[in-house]
Amino acid sequence: MRHKEVSSPSRVRASRTALILPRRWVTGYRRQVSQTLLASLLLLVMLIGCRSPSRGLARVRASGTLRVAVDPAFPPFESVNASGQIVGLDVDLVNAIADRLEVDAHFVTTGYDALYDALTVGRADIIVSALYPDPSRSHAFVFSRPYFDAGQVLLVSADAEADRPDDLVGGVIGCVFGTAGHMEALQWSQTLTHPPKLITVETPLTIVDLLQEGVADAVLVDHVTAQQVAGWDAEIRIALPPVTHEPYVIAARREDRVLLETIDEILGHLITDGTVTALIERWMHP
Repeated sequence: MRHKEVSSPSRVRASRTALILPRRWVTGYRRQVSQTLLASLLLLVMLIGCRSPSRGLARVRASGTLRVAVDPAFPPFESVNASGQIVGLDVDLVNAIADRLEVDAHFVTTGYDALYDALTVGRADIIVSALYPDPSRSHAFVFSRPYFDAGQVLLVSADAEADRPDDLVGGVIGCVFGTAGHMEALQWSQTLTHPPKLITVETPLTIVDLLQEGVADAVLVDHVTAQQVAGWDAEIRIALPPVTHEPYVIAARREDRVLLETIDEILGHLITDGTVTALIERWMHP
């Protein structure tokens, strides 16, 4: 037989007490909650103000310094010379941008994998380090227009009329085994009606020999290598457009997008007035 549960006197007293709390206690509690909510709202407004999209640009101009994260281990874009100075195409580009902003450039060195971390923790304002725009990071970072495309391009003889793979019907193209260019060339058998014959080498050190010795009608190399080869061999030219794309850009925190937009505008002028082209020739044409 189940017995009916009977509330204990203490439970009854506690229940009654909860119903007859003094009004001043309730009023005080409500006032405390209101004050807490107001303080939280004020803190939120302050945080939003601190993350103003124009704050980064103001900080750079007020300090007179543009802090740039760089991995100085990728010549000709950035490296350390015998005097211990960071030099390269990216360094000269940053200095040109800093001049337009009327500030000094300060380079923050770090490993390539830690470049974004340098922005996140506030050690740097931007990244300029032969950086490919990572789409998976677009929620937290913003990117400039490309200032260089390091993708794969065709090198051909200076007097050749071919500029694209489909111009080389019945011809031969050489590439380095396992590279992005090789992977792209393997698809030509499905995408081109008359694809050129493909031959591969194991190292980029010998790829240009195929073209110079007449073994291949064109060779597929990265744009940096192509610029260097075309700079010292007048009998070879770069065929455009590129076969693959690997743009190099400048990055900043998303909350510093006004800073990035200002730098991007300057970068556009540097591209238009030939400054970037001159830097490419200086650092890639020996």
